Amino acid sequence: MLGVRMRFFLGLLIGLGCFIGLFAWSEFSNWNSEIARVEADLVRTSEALARHADDVVEMTRLPLASLLTEIRDEEGHAEASRKLEAVVRRQMLASHTLDTLTFADASGEIVASSVQPSSRHNVAEQDFFRFHRLSGFALPVLGRPYQDESSRQWLIPVSQRVVQSDGSFGGVVVATVRVYHFVDFVRHFDLGNCGSFLLVRGDGFVLVRAPLEPSLLGTNISSHELFTKYLKQGDQGNYRYRSPIDDTARFGGYFRSTRTGLVVLSAASQDDVFQAWVEEARSRWLYGVTLLMATLLAATRWNHQARMRKAGEVLLASREAEFRLLAESSSDLIQRFNEHGIREYVSPSSLRILGISADKMIGTSVFAGLRSEDMASAFDAANRLKEGSPQESILTRHSKPTGEEIWLDTAMSRLPTTKEGETPRAVAVSRDVTLHKRRQDELDLLAHSDGLTGLANRRYFDRQLEALLRQQNGEWEPLSLIMIDADRFKQFNDTYGHAAGDRCLREIGDILRQVVRQNDVAARYGGEELAVLLPRTEGTAAEAIAVRIQDMLARRQRPHTGNHPWERVTVSIGISTADAPGVAPEGLIQMADRALYEAKRLGRNKIFSNKDLPSNVRTFPHQGD
Repeated sequence: MLGVRMRFFLGLLIGLGCFIGLFAWSEFSNWNSEIARVEADLVRTSEALARHADDVVEMTRLPLASLLTEIRDEEGHAEASRKLEAVVRRQMLASHTLDTLTFADASGEIVASSVQPSSRHNVAEQDFFRFHRLSGFALPVLGRPYQDESSRQWLIPVSQRVVQSDGSFGGVVVATVRVYHFVDFVRHFDLGNCGSFLLVRGDGFVLVRAPLEPSLLGTNISSHELFTKYLKQGDQGNYRYRSPIDDTARFGGYFRSTRTGLVVLSAASQDDVFQAWVEEARSRWLYGVTLLMATLLAATRWNHQARMRKAGEVLLASREAEFRLLAESSSDLIQRFNEHGIREYVSPSSLRILGISADKMIGTSVFAGLRSEDMASAFDAANRLKEGSPQESILTRHSKPTGEEIWLDTAMSRLPTTKEGETPRAVAVSRDVTLHKRRQDELDLLAHSDGLTGLANRRYFDRQLEALLRQQNGEWEPLSLIMIDADRFKQFNDTYGHAAGDRCLREIGDILRQVVRQNDVAARYGGEELAVLLPRTEGTAAEAIAVRIQDMLARRQRPHTGNHPWERVTVSIGISTADAPGVAPEGLIQMADRALYEAKRLGRNKIFSNKDLPSNVRTFPHQGD
């Protein structure tokens, strides 16, 4: 009798240890999954912030170019200073991200500036001025941040050398952006209470740090392991570190822009992430402890019956009890189903996740409630399990009885069989990832959209073009490309200003959104050039869409006095079509580009298709005009 009891209590301790071990392993896996999710979100956040920084830097170059052009035109004129001041005022009105716009002559004295005259100071001792005075580099330069003497604000300069007509140094034009512009922009992203943001030039000089740390601005961190180790491995990734500024351990996600070389590091405090995870897991732990205590009490009552059962029945009951304990203490939905997909067990969390109680789901198909678009992938995963695959993962949408749609991340595992000829069964663990999916979609939209027009950006356009050409290699369907260029757009900007030019581009983008179909892709290709991808569309149908675009634009009647003979805004359109497999993305773009050039050459406000091009037409690189 004593030996039986010892074996019972020994078995009880082993079961308790297994349960605790499984529960601890499950929570450890949950913690690692949370870290992976946070780090992936940080990389996407850094990418979105880097795109914004790229756009800000690019937008500063337009006012500099306009001011340089006016300086060259007015060189030696008596009214030059007054005209330059007028140009500065116009550019500041058109560029909302700029803090100041200034032209300083060769001695560093301010000739024209958006700064009040009483606050103007000689800039000859500033780093950016000394650089251009000693260097012949003619392109815009992103300088190190400095603190303005009058406003005490930290500013980031983008400067360019002024060259006089005789080739001598004529001074510097400089546009500045407030460091606080980026600090305020970062507040749109959730980095936690102790999160941080770092914007660094490609050579390691710190431009922005949030929370603001003035002692760090302008310092060089190229010797830190972010540059010496991680950025050498790739342009994006994760970086765990302890901050030398506030001694806080953080999870970081970095991204280096291929356009400007700027590096962004977004980081969240490890303590903040852990505390948030603990708050989410606390209910699971309490439920697990309650079930564990209940199991211990029930086990003592089952002792007499357990000694009377056969060894095989004891093993089967123990496995079933452990499975149920683990399943019912988990916040995830756990289901067991047979080879036909019929549920044999459903954890109580089904009511919270799917809105259906567990007893109503037992005996029903695991495929019930899935969206029709996800049914095929779910069937394929189940068939692979049936054929011997140990584990499969799928992401599906599920409709609740209330009509609400949720996203479920499901891991399916094949259970081992204990008897020869026993039909295989499987366990599915599903987690509600609806909130995470929405956040990911929002970040993807931010990273793939053009900030001015709201259309897709060039990066997303290139991906979609490559994917459409690659996916059509099975059953081929025509793919057409429309390239659109605003006629004499530089004259439009010169006449009406860059702000009006921006409104004009947004208006054309709005027309494209009205014209394109659900699977079409409308994008800003660059500058005033737009593009539309038309899957399953032949050249004739693409021409009809192009005609509709021109008709809708004509009805808008936006004035453009420099666009003769129409005196309104018009566009030239080039069309190319891939009628057979084997066309490379560059080839389709080149054909549309050639057609666009011909439309321009024939007088503008024309539509030209690549099928009308003679074989000996040469490719000329066209520029938007």
